[in-house]
Amino acid sequence: MLTLDRNRLIDLHLQMLAELGWTPPSGDVIDEIANGGLLTVMQAATVCEVSDETIRRWNADAARRGQSLGKKGATWLIGRARLLDYVEKYQGGLPARVKAQNRLREFWPRWSEPSEDRLGLESRRAKAL
Repeated sequence: MLTLDRNRLIDLHLQMLAELGWTPPSGDVIDEIANGGLLTVMQAATVCEVSDETIRRWNADAARRGQSLGKKGATWLIGRARLLDYVEKYQGGLPARVKAQNRLREFWPRWSEPSEDRLGLESRRAKAL
């Protein structure tokens, strides 16, 4: 009888995933957000080189398929992983996903910096106190 070593199987699967470029998540939800885990509709459109309206249509399509791309509060926040999965599965395959990932890497450093306007406002508020 063949016995399966659970830990060995897990290790083999993790090795295969690592070879495919997967890395386990680290940190918490704040770290994920700080690293581009949530995008505005405009950012998602820029990354995918489509219009804001196309992102909204994709979100509606994804919701019909069982999992929306994001969550609407005061504005839509699009999940990076869901967006990239959707692009790969329904909008051009792996090449389109890689292109979007590369554009996100290109733009995220600028998008994640505090805006000068907000810094100026915070500075003025601090001085007023």
